[in-house]
Amino acid sequence: MTTCRIISAFRLLEWCLIVFATAVCGPALALAQTPQSAEPGLVAPSASEGVQSPDQAREDQELPTRPKASEEGCGVHEFSHDTWREVSHFGQGLKAVPRGVVRPSNLKWELPILAATGILIAKVDKPADNRIQSLSFQQTAGRWSNAGLGIEIGAGALAYVAGCHKHNSYLRDTGFKTLAAMGAAGTVDLALKLAFNRQFPSKTGGGQFWEGGRSFPSGHSATSFAFAAVIAHRYPHNPWVKWGAYALATGVSLSRYPAKKHFPSDILIGATLGYVTGAYLAEH
Repeated sequence: MTTCRIISAFRLLEWCLIVFATAVCGPALALAQTPQSAEPGLVAPSASEGVQSPDQAREDQELPTRPKASEEGCGVHEFSHDTWREVSHFGQGLKAVPRGVVRPSNLKWELPILAATGILIAKVDKPADNRIQSLSFQQTAGRWSNAGLGIEIGAGALAYVAGCHKHNSYLRDTGFKTLAAMGAAGTVDLALKLAFNRQFPSKTGGGQFWEGGRSFPSGHSATSFAFAAVIAHRYPHNPWVKWGAYALATGVSLSRYPAKKHFPSDILIGATLGYVTGAYLAEH
């Protein structure tokens, strides 16, 4: 019986590879292996500017050449142009997915994640859900996850506004990319929710696929890890910012389990989707 459930889970998740393999369209999947370099077109700061961290140097180096906020992409026209550019980049990535989904370099991470997801669905999800019985605990966890997601959205918007105000194109672009990545991850997540139609944990006998629900995958996990991936790729040399973003995303994602909003497998797939989406857009 268990073997049949695992096989069924793998069949369910087969085409989910199509979404995760977005990263194969460029260097996004090489996130951990590819050395981080300065952004194209930036001018290195002079020695007279003093010693700066690589991230700070990249933030500051364009300041003398961008005097107006409208030139920083903060006007309506520039904002629309940037939005269309991000949509185009993401669309191009999706087009290349079928070609790269079975690429050996991608199977190294795709197969372990699919295996873990199948095991979670077959053996872990329902027993883990039955352990959460405290209503107050569920409500507290739900509030914390929503607050964390709000912090991420607010941080992205604040970075964009601050970058415009200070004529700092790198900070502005970071804020814009975090919001774009969260939007892209949320859109793909919604498509998967509609496709799998999995019951929420709060339902009696929940966890069934194609039985009415939007549990699989977790939207909070997808958007949170999209945010964290962009921040980590834009500030690779600042461990406090990089790992702080991942810690926040992890907290938001894991809290969906005690809140009885998602199963562990929902969280894993959502986090993977968000990470791949954020990494891809950060690299493009």
